[in-house]
Amino acid sequence: MNRYWSMLICCAVFFGGCRTDLERIKQECSFADRMPLIKPDYSDITIPPNIAPLQFLLQDSSISSVAEISSVNGSPILVKGKKGKFFIDDKSWKKLLSKNPGNPLHISIFARTKEGKWLRYKTIENTIAREPIDRYCTYRLLNFQYSYWRDLRECERDLTSFEQRELLSTMNYSQYDQLKCINCHIPMNNNPGRFTLQLRSSTGGVETLIANGDSLAILSSRIGHVAWHPDGRYIAFSSYKVQQYFHSVGRQFIDVYDNDSYIAIYDVSERKIFSLPQLSQQRILNTWPAWSADGRYLYYCSAPVLWNDNGEPPQNFNKTRYNLLRIAYDNDKNTWGDVDTVLTPEQTGLSIAMPRISPDNRFCLFCMQNYGPYPYIDASSDLYLMDLKTGQYQKLNINSEYNESYHSWSQNSRWIIFSSRRDGGIFTRLYISHIDSLGNASKAFIMPQRDPEFYDSFLKCYNVAEFAVAPVPFSQRQLQRAIQSQNTIKLAFPPELVNRSAGNASNEWSPASSRE
Repeated sequence: MNRYWSMLICCAVFFGGCRTDLERIKQECSFADRMPLIKPDYSDITIPPNIAPLQFLLQDSSISSVAEISSVNGSPILVKGKKGKFFIDDKSWKKLLSKNPGNPLHISIFARTKEGKWLRYKTIENTIAREPIDRYCTYRLLNFQYSYWRDLRECERDLTSFEQRELLSTMNYSQYDQLKCINCHIPMNNNPGRFTLQLRSSTGGVETLIANGDSLAILSSRIGHVAWHPDGRYIAFSSYKVQQYFHSVGRQFIDVYDNDSYIAIYDVSERKIFSLPQLSQQRILNTWPAWSADGRYLYYCSAPVLWNDNGEPPQNFNKTRYNLLRIAYDNDKNTWGDVDTVLTPEQTGLSIAMPRISPDNRFCLFCMQNYGPYPYIDASSDLYLMDLKTGQYQKLNINSEYNESYHSWSQNSRWIIFSSRRDGGIFTRLYISHIDSLGNASKAFIMPQRDPEFYDSFLKCYNVAEFAVAPVPFSQRQLQRAIQSQNTIKLAFPPELVNRSAGNASNEWSPASSRE
């Protein structure tokens, strides 16, 4: 008998034995009138049909356990717990999900007590969505310490598996050529081949890496929070003079605010910056640009300067609340129109930040917090969704007592990924939620990992997650070479921007800013 048939028989005996054991357990078990406690919490959720296996840990005192994962079509998956951990076979998982888009996913867990009796918990009921999630996402990994920049990483994750690729790291540079910060990797329309990435180094200062198809270039300035026009012609960006203020007591230990900020436009093909009077008024703070999916409107956040002093912090900084505005743009005529008010603090009682428009142009997903423009440091920050057809908005039911921020849409407008500190208020983790065509959000679940206890010992924070439909087409070596090259595009800011009180604010830097 050859090796192939021997392995096939062994597999048949093994899985047949598992099935026989489960049938016996089903006959002998008693029913527990409670749901199983599993970690991560993968219960009552909607999952993509192409997501990686949801490995989990059963948190009880059982001495052995087994799980049956099933749906309408296809054979159930049987998984034996290993010290309470359930590692689902990748091929079986993908096969089951691919046969059941739109169907329920049942997880039945059986646990053996110390007395040798089997219990059957209530079945976990999840839903397999019809719409897939974008296969990739990029994010920054950083330490919790706000001022520690030595180990920052920009990474890419394949959400259909557990593979993570490091795109850049501050650890890969000598002390004489230090890359001190990597931040805000923003792709155009979920296209991994066109993106911007903010950099700070000891040699180049503050710069921007820009990928445009098959080319990489370095801009001689950091161009702040960016938003690509859908056709790739323009990049709207905010330039700001950011300040930090530290609290000695309380749950929120830091405040971040802008002393000045404006929005300008970078012309990608012409390699020049131009300003708009509507977006660069004196004593008006404009930030967080976001294009509509059709390119007809540029959304942004705006607030008046409420102080006349230069104190740290200035008076009334914690009373600054931002409006959500938009300015019309005619792409055919290359002309700009009037500014419209979309939502105000007078309506909400809160400050608006980080608007992101869904690719189908139906919804605007944004943050609101008590004050200021930086939701990722404010525990009061929650996610809200506005229907752009009706102007109605709602606080999503996926929020927690801690802050939610840095959200991104999948290309099909059915999935969002966002950062949250809901697991204790210290470390930010990435969560995924399904948004249906009416704007209803499903219960959020944490980004799956190979080990269900991964996050218990992972001491880094995630932020600035962005979906992508394909992997970044540049290797780490190519990105490093571009950063270290002397081929820098010198950017000249228009005089009306240079003469503002912020000056070329995006060129200002100190190590304490690395917690952005």
